[in-house]
Amino acid sequence: MTDDCKAILDFLNCDYELFENEKNGEKIVERFNKLTAQGKTDGFYPLIIVVSDILVEALEPVFDDYDVENTAEGIAAFRQMVTLESEKINAEDFLSERISEYMEMHKDMDVLGQFKPEEPNNCFWSFMNDDKPHEEIIIAKIPTKNPWELAAWIPMGGFNDCPAPAEQMAVFRYWYEKYGAVPAVVTYDNWEMQLTNPPLTLEASESLAKEHFAFCYDIVMQGSDNIRALASSLKDSTTWYFWWD
Repeated sequence: MTDDCKAILDFLNCDYELFENEKNGEKIVERFNKLTAQGKTDGFYPLIIVVSDILVEALEPVFDDYDVENTAEGIAAFRQMVTLESEKINAEDFLSERISEYMEMHKDMDVLGQFKPEEPNNCFWSFMNDDKPHEEIIIAKIPTKNPWELAAWIPMGGFNDCPAPAEQMAVFRYWYEKYGAVPAVVTYDNWEMQLTNPPLTLEASESLAKEHFAFCYDIVMQGSDNIRALASSLKDSTTWYFWWD
């Protein structure tokens, strides 16, 4: 176990399973799926975490920014403060303001674009490093009944237009209530979510794609190129991918 992995586990302070130098990504996904089912009765949500020094660095400002000690009690107090912050954020307003800002920034471009044939996405990507998983993968068993709170259990964000943890939590709650979306994978610059109620029409997918663009600017401007191309891939998809450069 590396020092980075130990630092993340100390911050989490919950049950976990560790995969070191695993060659088979399917094994990790299979275990995640089994823990998802188990968590429904045992009161936890599994979260795949990719260990890195950058993710560890993202944990360090917590103690100064929230004036808490680096103890189990201090970290619990931080999570409570982030939860209270998130409850003051109207997720729909937050996303609407950001989409308006981004559309104004690119008013001379066809950001809306056109629909195109796309296959739905039903798998995770960011825990893989080319053809095999990253060297250290944690599946944490987060002891909460509210899946949107996972954004405070392993905080990342607040850089390059990536929403801060409280903003992430507010949006995750909104998407959980609307789509059954649950955070599933986190790295220092990714979130992936799994959902049970995806949009089934292009019209509904376009509305969702605008929210995804508002939440994660890069997945359009450095990914799909336009909102409707993203919408085409969101229709019927049971996993979502977000990435901030």
